[in-house]
Amino acid sequence: MIDNDSSSAGTNNNANATSPHAADSTIHHDFHWIDGELQGSLYGNLLETTLDVSAGIHACLQIVYASALERAANDDADPETPATPVVGIVQADQLMRLAMASAGLLRDEARRQVDELAESPT
Repeated sequence: MIDNDSSSAGTNNNANATSPHAADSTIHHDFHWIDGELQGSLYGNLLETTLDVSAGIHACLQIVYASALERAANDDADPETPATPVVGIVQADQLMRLAMASAGLLRDEARRQVDELAESPT
């Protein structure tokens, strides 16, 4: 995802800040999945956001599913040897709600960008 924050954290405030390469001398550079002309474009930003958010949703759902499987296996297992699920029921519910909210936000952003493209003259 792209951070367009113009705070002093990403700028070089030393005496050499007037040099032509002052902006390039920062240690931190924003991470991008896409290089080239699509980087920073409407389509490129949507692809990068989609990749990041969908990876988070996927991770949440894997954790929730693994925990549910472990609980089901414990119901059938020997009561003296239960296996501890990855997360508890409350945390699994929170992860599920996070995944649903993230999917909704991703859908809303895609819809916003589709509407923006539909309204722009071609």
